[in-house]
Amino acid sequence: MLKIITHKIIIAGIGAGESDLISLKALDALHNSDLILVPRSKINVQGIAERIILKYSPEKILTPLLFPMTLNESEREQIIFDQLENLLQVIKNSRVIYFPVIGDSVLYSTGKYLYDALKKLLPDIELEIIPGISAHSVACACAKKFLAMNDEIFTIIPATANDQKILNAIKNSDVTAIYKPSANENLYEMIEQLNQSINFKKIITVQKAGSPDEKIYYGLENIKLIKEYMTVVLLWR
Repeated sequence: MLKIITHKIIIAGIGAGESDLISLKALDALHNSDLILVPRSKINVQGIAERIILKYSPEKILTPLLFPMTLNESEREQIIFDQLENLLQVIKNSRVIYFPVIGDSVLYSTGKYLYDALKKLLPDIELEIIPGISAHSVACACAKKFLAMNDEIFTIIPATANDQKILNAIKNSDVTAIYKPSANENLYEMIEQLNQSINFKKIITVQKAGSPDEKIYYGLENIKLIKEYMTVVLLWR
């Protein structure tokens, strides 16, 4: 007997700040969804993903969900679960649920938190992932730089990681992309220390890549100025 799928969640990557980077597949899924959940870091402030969705489907009703910017996993999980529980009847009445994420839908994705919470409420829900574009790819494209070539080792590092892990990863990489650099107050000092022995060929900081507020900085000293969460630091040995 064939299994009848009653509910599906689509986690769709929709670019990394630039609305034109959304794929045709992500757009098609958007137009054929019953319920669109959109992430917000502050419940009363529209997020980037939400603004992109409204550009392409202004007639759609969007349901915002708060995704708190916290490292406390249990707190975050509970906040997301409670919101979904309050929406349970709406969710049950929706066969296809759509959730857009900025950047790559499988890399540091808020979609994973949503899917885990939904599984507790609807254990049989099906998952579909539509790939997006990683922030480091957009950042390099904006800076007109190629990322890695031939046998170069490329590493992605979250600045929220342990400082020693960050140092070790940079030391063992030819090219490094550092996500969420504003979250680590020691980042400049660590890279400055490494630069004395490594002497990086290029250091580029890209803030809000692909957006109207995009800024590109060159050199080590600019890492001191990072305040914006949506920033990527790129290092070439």
